[in-house]
Amino acid sequence: MEHKEPVIRGVCCDVRNCVHNDGSCCCTADSIHVNRCSDDPGKTKCDTFAEI
Repeated sequence: MEHKEPVIRGVCCDVRNCVHNDGSCCCTADSIHVNRCSDDPGKTKCDTFAEI
């Protein structure tokens, strides 16, 4: 039986150096928190990001 990490449905992420990225553009965090970037209000950033 193949073990798969749970993923947040509907959340895709291409940040490969985050511990929550499963390598297939899916987020495995229990939940995420997103805020606006202070330098560009039109962009957002994931505050759940944790570098590998």
